[in-house]
Amino acid sequence: MSKHLLLCLCTLFLLAGCKKETIPTTASEATATVGRVTVNNLDFSYLSSKGQITFNDKNDNLSSGVSLRIKKDSVIWVSVQPGLGIEAARMMLTQDSVFMMNRLQKEYIATDYRFLRNKLNVDLDFEVLQAILLGNYQSQGSEKVMDEGNLQHIQQARENLLFDYFIGLQNSKLQQLNVQDKNTSNTITVKYNSFDQIGAVPFAHALAAQVLQQGEITDFTLKHSRVAISDQVLDFPFAVPSDYKRLTFN
Repeated sequence: MSKHLLLCLCTLFLLAGCKKETIPTTASEATATVGRVTVNNLDFSYLSSKGQITFNDKNDNLSSGVSLRIKKDSVIWVSVQPGLGIEAARMMLTQDSVFMMNRLQKEYIATDYRFLRNKLNVDLDFEVLQAILLGNYQSQGSEKVMDEGNLQHIQQARENLLFDYFIGLQNSKLQQLNVQDKNTSNTITVKYNSFDQIGAVPFAHALAAQVLQQGEITDFTLKHSRVAISDQVLDFPFAVPSDYKRLTFN
């Protein structure tokens, strides 16, 4: 498994994609707030999940099992497990740091969000990535709210990012999110499907993302087989063995 592919396996869990298709038009510059947004965001203390991810670009195609743990607004932890009880990679994100461990190559990364921003050419932070992964709507920046058929469409400008949220009027859940970096024109499109109840709130057990970067398309999918939320404290182990090599990036 290549270093590039292993990095994508970790990154895709934040941006999870489906078949190749035309990415919808992204937001224009929003300057006003109109109307009111009704949405059922998932609230929790700790979340755990097991599932399957797939990755497709012009060079690689891969599927793998994954385990996910989240402490709300604090930690996102991912273990990539291709099969037979073998862990290929582990990732942990905090508010200001990015940690990745490649068990196959005995290498690790300890850095900040500039690493992901440089890899994706999109200005992302912990809050945006957590919201994307959970399918939660964030009310930030200037907004314009519109009704479009059975969807509520919110255009939002937030520093370097332009957001298009599409929330279903029937279940008040995010159905699709488009994020565009104004500086690079790179785009992430995420679609949410297979809603099932987690407590009293519908939660997308399948999501698909498409990353358009410098004219090239990368697709990811994530399907949860089991999701649970609780107040019970979860562990987020990330101990790097002493013989692992630390990778550095300019």
